[in-house]
Amino acid sequence: MYFIIFATAISFLTMNIKLIVASVALTLAALNTNAQSQELVGDLKSQKQEQGTITIDQDWRINQMLDAYARINQHDGISGYRVQIFSGSGQNARSQMNIVNQKFINNFPDFDPARIYSEYKAPYFKLCVGDFRSRSEANAFYHVIRSLYPDSYVVKSKIKFPELSTAQKQ
Repeated sequence: MYFIIFATAISFLTMNIKLIVASVALTLAALNTNAQSQELVGDLKSQKQEQGTITIDQDWRINQMLDAYARINQHDGISGYRVQIFSGSGQNARSQMNIVNQKFINNFPDFDPARIYSEYKAPYFKLCVGDFRSRSEANAFYHVIRSLYPDSYVVKSKIKFPELSTAQKQ
């Protein structure tokens, strides 16, 4: 008899824990950054004229979980492509990379200098250009520059988020 009561209590607790975990997961999915969660809670707690008051009584661990979720899901870019125009190693590889960089800026003065990336991964210095969301965009640019940079090729990379346009489409 006691075993049945104990087993029923355990199954009831297990069900409640699953329900709590599911509701927390849904809450975390809805709030994808710490700033958004803090703004939401701050907006709800603040009193506004001609509106009601909301009191939030929650466990402090929920904010901890939201902060951890926000840290894990921070993104500094998206998967995309760039065109690598230089790769070299050796004593003068850095200076060669800088010469290629300056040559590229002179050849393409309208190209955004913020989209030119130099990196060092031992023992190679590399120079990549562009932030292309698709391989076809990167290939199109590659075909424009390949006569000037015959050793260039398209590489998969983490790219910056595309600029958002505020202009209205008509």
